[in-house]
Amino acid sequence: MVLADPDGWDRYEAAKWLTMRRWLEANPDDELAQEVRARLTEEPARYAAYTREYPGWGVFALMPR
Repeated sequence: MVLADPDGWDRYEAAKWLTMRRWLEANPDDELAQEVRARLTEEPARYAAYTREYPGWGVFALMPR
């Protein structure tokens, strides 16, 4: 089992935000651009204030015996 540590989770979240910024730069007039902008504005603050201390994901590698 592999668990996410806070640094790994920060990198995961930051990569999502970077992808959203790049998409907005490439698609400023897309019908979803306003929604993506709103999420990009809200999510980093929400993450820092409420969810960062609870990284909560893991990966199980299972195989037959």
